[in-house]
Formats: sequence, structure tokens, C-alpha cells
Amino acid sequence: MEKTYSQIMSEYVAGLKFEDIPQDVIDQAKRVTLHAIGASVGGYPLPLTGKVIGYTQRNGGTGEATIWCSDGRKVPVEEAAFANGTMADHMDWEDCTWTGHPSATGVPAAMAVAEKHKKSGREYLLALVAGYESSQRIAMAAQPTRDYVTSGRDWALVSWQIFAASMAAAKLMGFDAKRIEQVLGASLYQAQIAANKHSTGSGKSDIYHYAHGFAARNGVVAAQVTELGYDNCYHALDGDDGYWHMVSDRLDESWYTKDLGKLWMIRDANYLKHWPANMWVQIPLEGMSELVKEQPFQMEEVDKIRVTPDLDFIMGVYSKTTRTILDAQFSIPYCLTAFLMNPKMGAHWFTKEMLNNQELIDFTDKFEAFGEKIVFYDNFEIFKSGSFPEFKLEVYLKDGRVLHKSKQFPKGHPKNNFTLAEEYDHFRLCCSPYLPQEQIERFIAIVDKLEEAQDLDELIGLTTIRG
Repeated sequence: MEKTYSQIMSEYVAGLKFEDIPQDVIDQAKRVTLHAIGASVGGYPLPLTGKVIGYTQRNGGTGEATIWCSDGRKVPVEEAAFANGTMADHMDWEDCTWTGHPSATGVPAAMAVAEKHKKSGREYLLALVAGYESSQRIAMAAQPTRDYVTSGRDWALVSWQIFAASMAAAKLMGFDAKRIEQVLGASLYQAQIAANKHSTGSGKSDIYHYAHGFAARNGVVAAQVTELGYDNCYHALDGDDGYWHMVSDRLDESWYTKDLGKLWMIRDANYLKHWPANMWVQIPLEGMSELVKEQPFQMEEVDKIRVTPDLDFIMGVYSKTTRTILDAQFSIPYCLTAFLMNPKMGAHWFTKEMLNNQELIDFTDKFEAFGEKIVFYDNFEIFKSGSFPEFKLEVYLKDGRVLHKSKQFPKGHPKNNFTLAEEYDHFRLCCSPYLPQEQIERFIAIVDKLEEAQDLDELIGLTTIRG
């Protein structure tokens, strides 16, 4: 009998070997690890970090895995995945692929499961890559049509992220293909529905950050209940009742097998964000950063700033929002103003005082969009084609000068990727306000040769913040 796509995907995950993976893909897995953990540490002083750590530690349970940014106390493995997954997205500083933020689920889940089961650095890297390659293909197969998204239905970014966690966990737990196929089935039951209620009108909710923690935890739980054992629950990716029908109006089965072993999703479809901001805010931020170096000006000299294309959900009027962290991270006017007020990026951009800073709010009213009006779906289609949207800035000064800047491929894009050395510098930037320098350097040194680490105990211990 011909194999189902669920069987093919499960056999791929079960059969993937470290030796099958090119060195530059392993290097990207190291970058992804540093980026996700660095982004988590970078948000340490913000309220959500304390909330999620406190909540998880109060729940108690068997100590199996470590919460990053904490005092090092261990909690159940799925709870560590939840806390770390939430923090990984908190600063919106992790990666973004063609389908969302798999590192915010894959890295926390893989780290926690590897810690519990005393897996090596080599096994962790293998599982992380397996999680990316399978989850991104599952997500791409389920991508809806433009009409589906623009008609008001939700794009399921926080739904399919579960597979990055569950497949990495299944790989680390040593499951064979048959059991991995069951994990796919359990993931379908644990997956969140396509939800976008974090964004209503002119306000956004930080529940969006927790959603990545939910997906990381649920992925680990999917693997754990499969280990307990149950009957049937196969073919999760196939047929009219497969996972795709929960989140889309079409299924493109070709993505399950497209260029396996040639197209590496963690490398070729993965963009590591340079700035703590939404995916599409990166390019204007990069452009503004270059512009002020080339043609310096002061905020008080600015009459107005124009941005094209007009992407409505990131060019809204910030003064009319509910002023959450997500409102700020998804706002070109806010992030560019925060940069002009303090070019050194970090958690200080998103403190309660900064979110409500009247000088900042007043300055955001100087921004306006012009040119073509597009929806986010179109930008992702450009990204999937191997390119990236081009943004243009026009800064009008009160003395009559107009400064121009165009930018297309920001730092971290596959065509403008971080080197490992640049990624190490980015990790230092994220962590240096909160971790001792020697702790940061030791972490980097271990990741640099992670495939040689016998276990992850020392590495994970270096994510803690004590005192």
C-alpha cells in the first residue's frame, strides 16, 4: 500500500541523522539557539518575565528542566517549555520563517526535553533541525489562500508552531516512525485553533506572547502522552480531516516532501531578527539606523516621516492603541521613535514608562504611510519567493531638506545572514545588561562546539539569573 504523507514525514524525522545535515545548517541551528535564548534574557526586566516564572514555579511538581532567567530551580519539563516559550517571544526578537516563529517553541521544548533525558549537544541540534524541517513543511502545506486570509479568517501562526516542539521532543525521546506518527496525531489534538483575538481594532494583547508558550508546552505534552501509549491516531496530515482543514482552505501536499535534504527550512526559510520588533518593522528600523549615521539629524528637526509601502497593521496611529508591548512592537512609528530617542535596542524600549512617554507618543503622530497599500499576506509571499519587500523612508526636516533611504534585505535575512561571530555579538547585546560577562562568554564557547557537549547541564545552567 502506498505510504501516507504522515508516514513519510514520521519516517523522515525518525531516520534523520546528524551526518545528514550540512555544517552550515548546524551553524544555523546554533544561531537559532543563541537568538531565542538571547531574546528571552533580553526581556528579563519586563513584567511578563516575572509573571511567567513565578506562575510556573508556584505550580511545583517534579524538577526536570530549568526555566531561563530564573534562579535555577527545576520544574516539570512541559512547564519549563511553557515558561521559556513565552519568554522567547516576549521581545519579538527571535526568528521569523515563512510561517512564523518556530524557535519560540522548538528551542524551549528541545532544550527542556534534552535536559530531562540527559541528551548530548549533538542530539539536541539534530532534534532542533528535525523539528524545523518537519514543522515548517507541515505549515507550508497548510498555507491558506489570500482570499481566505483577507476575508477575515485568521492566519494560524500560533497553531502550527506546536509541531516544532512535538517533533523535536519525539526525536529526543527516541521514538520510532510509528510512534512519531502518533505524536503528529496528538499534536493535532493539542494544536491551538487559528486565533487572532490578540488584535482587535487599534489595540493588541500580550496574550500573543503566551501563545508561543502554550504551543511549546503542548508539543512536549503530545510527545509525553504518546510515550504513555494509546491506540490508533494516525494519518494526522492526510485527507479532508487532516490538520490542514483546521486552519486553511487548501492543502498543498507537495510541501511534505519538497526538496527534502536539499532545501533546509531552518537555513533557507529562516530570518533571525536584528531588532526587538515585528518582522515587517525590521526593514524601516534598519533603514533609519543607516540614515542617521549617513546624514545625522535631531528629533526636533523633523517635520514628518513617510514610509512606503502602506502595511496597515504596523502603520496604525500608536496614540490610539492600548499601548501594550505588542502594540509597540507591531508599530513602525513607535519603534522608529524609540530608536531615535535611544539607538541602543533592548527591554528599555518597552517599559511601561516608555510605552506611555508623551514625547514619544506625540512624535509618532509625525509618521504617515504613502504608496501602495498591502496586506501582510503579500509580504510573506515575497519572502517565500526568496526575496523580501523593499521599504522606503522619507524624513522631512523643518529646514526643507528631505532625506531618503531604501532598504530590502535587513540583517538576519538568509541573503544577509549573521555570521556565527555576529550572532555571538548579538547574544552579548541581549544578555550583557543582566548576565556577568564571563557567564555570557562561557555560554557562547559551549554553543560554538555544542556538538561535542556530553549533555546540556552546564549550558542551561548559564541561562539563569541569580540575585
